[in-house]
Amino acid sequence: ELSSAQTQTKNVFCKPINKIFVANMTKSNFLSLQRQIIIALFTVTFTYNRSNQEYLKLQTLESDFFVNQVGYFNLSCPFEMAKLSCAYTEYEPGDRVRTNSSRNFYIENINVIHHAFWKAFGGSNHRRIRHIFMTGDSLTRQLFIALACNAVTLYDGIANNVEVHWKDTFPCANDRLCKIPGGEHSGFDAASVIFKGGTELHFVPHHGGRDRLTSEANVLERLAEEVQSTGRVTFGEKTALPTDGPVDVLVYNVGIHYDGQHFRDTVNFFANKVAFPLMNNHTNVRTRPRIIYVTTPTQHFNTPNGVFITGKMGRKFLRKCVDEVETNPRADVEKEILAPGVNVDVLLDSDDLNKGIMHVGKSDCSHYCMPGALDIVAARILDAITAI
Repeated sequence: ELSSAQTQTKNVFCKPINKIFVANMTKSNFLSLQRQIIIALFTVTFTYNRSNQEYLKLQTLESDFFVNQVGYFNLSCPFEMAKLSCAYTEYEPGDRVRTNSSRNFYIENINVIHHAFWKAFGGSNHRRIRHIFMTGDSLTRQLFIALACNAVTLYDGIANNVEVHWKDTFPCANDRLCKIPGGEHSGFDAASVIFKGGTELHFVPHHGGRDRLTSEANVLERLAEEVQSTGRVTFGEKTALPTDGPVDVLVYNVGIHYDGQHFRDTVNFFANKVAFPLMNNHTNVRTRPRIIYVTTPTQHFNTPNGVFITGKMGRKFLRKCVDEVETNPRADVEKEILAPGVNVDVLLDSDDLNKGIMHVGKSDCSHYCMPGALDIVAARILDAITAI
């Protein structure tokens, strides 16, 4: 559609490149751009083919397991919470940096997510795992959201049933993040996904308490009592959808609401009263749940070690998140107490010391933008579940 005259300009519509509109471009410039695009496409295709052969298998899965390329973004997922969507809560020009950093990291690592879901649900693989129980604080809920959102937005037909117990009102400490104070996309305690083939994924917070109708006051104590009395653990009675069997995989994290000795005591309680007895229950070796502990994601407050500080001193450091910290004190304690093969099956490191730019911000240097850093941690959880 270009004139043969080099100086002639025209709007160009390129069908093969997904409706890219190029305005006021000379023919010579357009041909140069075309060559660059061809080279880039060839490079990407060659790299994908060489780097991950299993990715290609995604193109030949059953007809009811289709791969979409976009993923979730800006409340396109039925499990997303508005205050964790940086795209939705953008308030000032600097917020766009967090949104883009998180989204770009997600897209750059989308192949990790594809790989994990292929191993878990591609072909007949979904028969390996059945009942997954995730419990912990709001950071574990983010990991659940990541797994659920990638499942329902990247793969058509993978989920048979989903349920979210949205709150009529959900607490939020920052008005700039609370654009949806209640109802859909506000906040939830319990949520569930039932996958095709029968695999179940359920989240319940380990300390609910705000609404006894939809949450338990202390899941960790209940798990310890069940281990002592029966040698097993259950989902309890507060899952969003009813369960169809015992817990096969327990995914747990103590979270950020404990500090110092209280945090250490809670990790020890989980290790000694729940995890170690389950691991060493010789009467139920084959049927005991597999235990995956995820180290507490890193806080990136502008403090000496990145950890949130309360009181007047804390308010001084709340204004911005730092991009990187040298250590995560909570993860250090968890790695000291927990050992794979002894009191957990898998100790999965969140590995996020340098991801401070991906936090929600606006005085929240604990939670991450979604999609973003925790989507890759969630994919690694799914990898671990498939492997054990």
